[in-house]
Amino acid sequence: MNKIVANVRAAGVVGAGGAGFPTHVKLNSKVDTVVANGAECEPLLRADRYLMTRHAHQVVKGLRLVMQATGAPRGIIALKREYGEALEALGAVVRDCSDIRLHLMKSYYPAGDEFLLVYDATGRQVPEGGIPLEVSVVVQNVGTLYNVAQAQKDVPVTHRWLTVSGEVREPKVLCVPIGTSFEQVISWAGGYASPQEELALVAGGPMMGLVVSPTDVVTKTTSGLLGLPQQGPVVSWMTRPLALAVRRGRSTCDQCRDCTDLCPRYLLGHELQPHEIMRSINYGLDWPTSIITAAVLCCECRLCEAYACPLGLSPMLYYREVKRQLAEMGWKNEVHRRKEYAAHVMREYRHVPVRRLVDRLGLTKYVRMAVPSDEREYVPGVVHIPLKQHIGSPSQPVVKAGDKIRVGDLIAAIPEEALGANLHASLAGVVRQITEGYVVIERE
Repeated sequence: MNKIVANVRAAGVVGAGGAGFPTHVKLNSKVDTVVANGAECEPLLRADRYLMTRHAHQVVKGLRLVMQATGAPRGIIALKREYGEALEALGAVVRDCSDIRLHLMKSYYPAGDEFLLVYDATGRQVPEGGIPLEVSVVVQNVGTLYNVAQAQKDVPVTHRWLTVSGEVREPKVLCVPIGTSFEQVISWAGGYASPQEELALVAGGPMMGLVVSPTDVVTKTTSGLLGLPQQGPVVSWMTRPLALAVRRGRSTCDQCRDCTDLCPRYLLGHELQPHEIMRSINYGLDWPTSIITAAVLCCECRLCEAYACPLGLSPMLYYREVKRQLAEMGWKNEVHRRKEYAAHVMREYRHVPVRRLVDRLGLTKYVRMAVPSDEREYVPGVVHIPLKQHIGSPSQPVVKAGDKIRVGDLIAAIPEEALGANLHASLAGVVRQITEGYVVIERE
């Protein structure tokens, strides 16, 4: 293991874009291209733009380190053309670079999906059900690259840049200690701007995020925290029960195929047709057929339900349930593995502009809000650091109750011979408790 990979492993760096895959595993491969994902395609989120604007040198340094670790002679930073300040900052850093270029994208959703991003930036098609490594590409979120650069200075991942927006008094981008409760983060943004009983908290973005409890905590993959109306479109979609979605689908789906015609993976050329899975399941056809098992190709971007369907139906919930049942059956994907396929001829004309999506989601007033960065140091009284913040096995505590620790101290390690990530203290104080899922640290 080379020094760059070893430092990244020691620092506990994971994919900051949402999946949380341990970064040292990705870096321990050989590719010819590294793509920095700066699309930040979810409405309302601003943290990645902040990093690209204020910490452009660190982002580019992280990209170079990943290129060096993987042997890639070429780096690409993909971001939207409309991110003017970030574009200017990054452009100044890479202006004289012959091995790194900027790739400017249109403002459509979901531009940050790995399959779409690789195709847009390199012209290569990742195999169905595959990963970018199969076409000699590594994709890293710009927040991950920032952490990779920090790791080379022996600075572990202890904090997370995230966007706090929606119905809060002071929308802002904050740097938050991992393990901080969401209710504490909301208080740092001035509290709610509407009665709390009328709101729900969404962790992540309004399309692929989740409704959470105020007592839940910030992790390495928390990109945003949004206070949104309970009766609004976003929360209504996120909390719709599967049984209701199926009942409505069976009674009202008219097979218009709008969900398929706007599906990003279908337009990329994948054999994924949401209207067909609706028909198959609604009619009670035997499964698993290839139409139904194509659920494994769905990226769960939610365009089919939140934007495409004129009747407000949810093919994505069907797909999510099929994935769950296939996993329970131990089904292995040996069907949807095509390597040779072509993008739909209408793909470029069916991109969903973010501004239109925002209108459909009822988020226009929040998009118009100023979301400044707040670089002050915020320190909570206590943190509950989850032992499972990544793909793989939970980390194993290496501290015990009563231990005094400093910020950056190792508190949980990767299990031997397992996929995982190290965890470090985000707060100086005393370990008060170690539970099955958390290390609790209290400030002295």
